[in-house]
Amino acid sequence: MSLHKNSLPKFEKQEDCRISLLDLPGCILDVILELLPPSDLYRVAQVCTYLRNRSRSDNLRDKQVKQKWSNLIGDVALQEWQWHTTKINTQSILLLQNQSRGSCGSFSGVWPSLSLNSYLKNFGDITSLFQNCPKMALFVCLESGRFWFPAQAYLKRMPLYFYDVIVSYNSETDTFRARSPNNEWRMIGRNIEWDRLRSSPAENFSRKFYMSNKNDLKPGDHIEIQRRKRRECPYDWWYAIVGHLESCDENVNHCSCQQSDMLVVEFMQYQHWIGWRKTVLNRNVYEDQADSRLSWLGGIRKLDKEEEIERWKSLLN
Repeated sequence: MSLHKNSLPKFEKQEDCRISLLDLPGCILDVILELLPPSDLYRVAQVCTYLRNRSRSDNLRDKQVKQKWSNLIGDVALQEWQWHTTKINTQSILLLQNQSRGSCGSFSGVWPSLSLNSYLKNFGDITSLFQNCPKMALFVCLESGRFWFPAQAYLKRMPLYFYDVIVSYNSETDTFRARSPNNEWRMIGRNIEWDRLRSSPAENFSRKFYMSNKNDLKPGDHIEIQRRKRRECPYDWWYAIVGHLESCDENVNHCSCQQSDMLVVEFMQYQHWIGWRKTVLNRNVYEDQADSRLSWLGGIRKLDKEEEIERWKSLLN
């Protein structure tokens, strides 16, 4: 059946009704704000008091940071962020007078006089956020690439290991730029994907010996161990498993390897027949020890989290 336009129901002419963001329920508005990039979010916060308070909510920003950044922003990176936040909050006027755009840290310097393990650039236009909305300040600086923070990366080749870097996010490509202390903080990589990075696992950066209790280690434990070619070089982190002494028959009921002063380390990057796979360390020495490759081995970190072990296995397979 066809309808003629004259047979359609007639409606009275009504005034044009427009809905603004302020008319939306709070839960819907929060979803929209979560989807905005940092630059747009910052503009929305300048429209009115209501949108400013809503968009700068620490609960909203904390949720965003955790959803996207929790696997990469660990305790080490957060400690660096807190250093910058404290300095800005206590010296904001002086910092802005000396540097109109605002920066904290430096890519220049020589160890050990270079104390900062991060870099915060161009924060001058968002200084107020650090005092009033710290979670939003962190979110904005991460998403905009202003915050160069400590992390670890690996090269897609063998032997595989993680090394220390500071990285900055590029939202246009969803990748990272990286600088390394091995290269005096010069740029070493661009377009680094998320899966090549992880948060720094320990509260040290590159050159500090990692202190731990080696007496707790027993055969079969999964570990990461610091390794470097020369004592003046930064450490890398290698994956290994605690092995049995040659004198041990590897029988669980008779094994006494954990009571020995000597600790067998098996690097899983090498096959069984390669002489470099195994090395023996003294549990009671808390400084670098030479191994069979004429490199130096540092501290040991036991891997207790299954996801860390599985990641190493997947990378090595």
